[in-house]
Amino acid sequence: MNVPAAIPASEPHLGSLVAGFLLLVAGLALLTLRRQRNPMQSHEGTRRALSYVLVYGLCVASFARVIGTALLGTERSPWLLALADVIFVTLGLFAWVMVLAEGQSLGEYGLRAVARGRLWIPMLMGIGAVAFYAHEPYLALFEDRVALNPDIVVFALLFAGFGSALPEELLFRGYLMGSLNGRATRWARVALPAIAFTAVRAVRFAPWTGLGPTDWMFYIFGVALPLGLLWGLMRELSGGSLWPSLLSHFLLELGPALAGTSPAYS
Repeated sequence: MNVPAAIPASEPHLGSLVAGFLLLVAGLALLTLRRQRNPMQSHEGTRRALSYVLVYGLCVASFARVIGTALLGTERSPWLLALADVIFVTLGLFAWVMVLAEGQSLGEYGLRAVARGRLWIPMLMGIGAVAFYAHEPYLALFEDRVALNPDIVVFALLFAGFGSALPEELLFRGYLMGSLNGRATRWARVALPAIAFTAVRAVRFAPWTGLGPTDWMFYIFGVALPLGLLWGLMRELSGGSLWPSLLSHFLLELGPALAGTSPAYS
């Protein structure tokens, strides 16, 4: 596990920060102004979901150049954590604006109760993923080997909730996967959103953010892709509910963010 040391604050990539916000505003404007509402489960629904994925991915790539060292746990200066908090809230608002603009019910995104008798298997799968990928960060926290302060706790909560779990589950397992219901096989519904999720995660933790090429490749094929497939399968097994994957996603991001480990959890 990589516990962050005292590293001098780096200069912010202000151009990337501005580009990220401009891309987000322009993308939302293009996608939401004068649009015609179509059923989620349609070719148009899938096309729009992929358009939101593209905007989200471009924004994440821009923001990662600014806060990449905070995401990797190698720099935890107060100004950087505060800037990251603003970005995380912005990404959460991006997902919420998407939901409001598309006009679909929350249930269609999977924000509904788990079908009776379908709770335990997906929940066990989600807890197993957290135990497998994030046991070292949580162990370090339980053994008091990590120095926490309010800035780090707020950063971790906002990242796990609004900067990762909420927008990505709504976008990939909610909108994109939901748009394929009744139009694709179960495995296609699971695999296609997982591939899109992996592509976005690949640019979020690209080598230019500080993650080494070997760790980056391991992260893509050993962490992001398996998790994308697992969380999609969990939605299928829960009868279309997003709550098990949303909770698993949140917990898996929270521990490493608090402990300051790399996304490869090495």
